[in-house]
Amino acid sequence: MNDNISAPATKADLKELATKADLQKLEQATKADLQKLEQATKADIQKLATKTELKELEQKIEKVYLSQVQADSRLEQKMDKMMDKMDKVYSSVMSAYEKTLFKGEKYDQKALTHAAILSDHTAQITGHETRLRKLEAK
Repeated sequence: MNDNISAPATKADLKELATKADLQKLEQATKADLQKLEQATKADIQKLATKTELKELEQKIEKVYLSQVQADSRLEQKMDKMMDKMDKVYSSVMSAYEKTLFKGEKYDQKALTHAAILSDHTAQITGHETRLRKLEAK
C-alpha cells in the first residue's frame, strides 16, 4: 500500500497524456521529417560550392539536431509522467482490491461464527422441548 498518494489519477488526467499510438505517430512523423531533411540536405550539398553555403548548411543541420534532441526529451518526459500516473492508478486499484478481499474474509468469519451460534441454539431449543414434554407429561 502506497501512503504517499495524494489522489488517484482520473480519466481526465489520463486523457491529457499522450497515448502509445500518439507517441508512435510522433516518432514516425519525426523520422519522415528527418528523412526528407536528409534528402534535401544531400541535394543542397551537391549544389553548394562555397564555404559560406556549407556553414549555413551546417547551422541548419545543428538546428534540426537540437530540435530532435528537444523533441526526444519532451517525449521522454511525457512517457515518464504517463508511467507515474499509471503506477498511481495501479496502486489505488490494488489497494481497493486488498480492502475488498479483507472485507470478504471478515464476512466469511462472521458467517462461520453465526452458524456455530445457531447450531448451539438449535441444540438448546431441542433440549428445552424435551424437558417441556417431560414436565407436561407429569
